[in-house]
Amino acid sequence: MSHIPERVELFVCASCQSAYAGSPVKTETGHSYEAPDVCSGCDGEEFVAIEQWPHYESETNQ
Repeated sequence: MSHIPERVELFVCASCQSAYAGSPVKTETGHSYEAPDVCSGCDGEEFVAIEQWPHYESETNQ
């Protein structure tokens, strides 16, 4: 039986657009992925899931 590896959730820093792999966190049903607390590139604290990035508008872009 073959195994398909799970894809890690990716997050984009809303300030500098750096991409980060989410950190795995254990849950009752297995695990999920969380964005980092702070961007190592710009110290930004807002992250957007990469799937939502094309639709994201920051407050400065509105």
